[in-house]
Amino acid sequence: MQTIDYRDLFETLPGLYLILAPDSKFTIIAVSNAYAEATMTKREEILGKGLFEVFPDNPNDPVADGEINLRASLASVMRNCDSHSMPVQKYDIRRPDGSFEERYWNPLNKPVLDEEGKVMMIIHKVEDVTEFVRLQKDQAAKDLLTEDLRTRIGQMEMEAYRHSVEINKVNARLTKTNQELESFTYSVSHDLRTPLRAIGGYARMLEEDYSRVFDDEGTRLLGNIQSNALRMGKLIDSLLTFSKLNKKELKKTNVSMQELFERIRLELLNVAGNAEIQIGRIEDAPADQELISQVIMNLMSNAIKYSSKKEKPLVKVTCNKDNGHVTYTVSDNGSGFDMQYADKLFGVFQRLHHQHEFEGTGVGLAIVKRIVDRHGGKVWAESKPGEGAAFSFTLPLSEG
Repeated sequence: MQTIDYRDLFETLPGLYLILAPDSKFTIIAVSNAYAEATMTKREEILGKGLFEVFPDNPNDPVADGEINLRASLASVMRNCDSHSMPVQKYDIRRPDGSFEERYWNPLNKPVLDEEGKVMMIIHKVEDVTEFVRLQKDQAAKDLLTEDLRTRIGQMEMEAYRHSVEINKVNARLTKTNQELESFTYSVSHDLRTPLRAIGGYARMLEEDYSRVFDDEGTRLLGNIQSNALRMGKLIDSLLTFSKLNKKELKKTNVSMQELFERIRLELLNVAGNAEIQIGRIEDAPADQELISQVIMNLMSNAIKYSSKKEKPLVKVTCNKDNGHVTYTVSDNGSGFDMQYADKLFGVFQRLHHQHEFEGTGVGLAIVKRIVDRHGGKVWAESKPGEGAAFSFTLPLSEG
């Protein structure tokens, strides 16, 4: 009896399939021929790589959200050990020459479970619906649709509607959960202040009344208590700031971003040391000036901090206006970071450097992302270890 090679069978399936490992990178472990052809990739070049390393968002599309939506779907599969069907997604594909081609997909993510019910791998199945989406957009072309295409589009519209209803329900639950979490965070942070003040107060009393009887080790330990109490206070302040961001009403005005960057540059001069701060020509944008000031302050102070160990620290601010958005970039020539950990940057308490290297709370970039998200923009980072970093954020020029 002939032995069946199931890998060959999988690779020749007519559908568009990937098999993903349930790790942090969602490593690609198998790909069908049809999928490789549809995405203009080669199997040998993508196997073993992370899904989003191979299929990043189109950097030229400031509102691209295919990656974040797919990450959320895969996270749902991992969390619930159940299939997750996504509505039609715009997720552009990188051509071999590096440019991007507009594409639309109808994805389904399904887990394969082991005997204990844990996710062994994830089957990522997609249907390329780019043609249908484009035909829908073109009113004149609708007259050319065959009855079969009309039927399929109708089915897709019904499916999209069904998903939108489900998404609205999930969003309502998420909103309630977020409100409860913010309330909990606020309460806990306030409750932490009382014992923290007591620790700081008693440490000061020990220093004032008994420091003369301490040896060097005792003095060092007391200093550690005081410095950690101060750091805990900063963490609580940052956490409270973060928890309040969604409650603050946006008050958008046309902000002179040039003046704002220059003002914050002057405010930071006392901590800039010998850092040179260069600010180019900056475009205005509609924003909540108080909140966007926090974004700029966090990004510029980070650039100063992480370039402080260079002989000639340099911070640059540049701007680009395109496609209804303004992009602001704060770059430095500092320590940089490995891009494989870039997804951790904007999470609360996520840091890529040890506290003894660069002080910080790990909340500043999470605040940046929350504020930019509320403005309808996008934030990202680019870097290489030892070669500095560039943090960019966009602001839409209209509410559309």
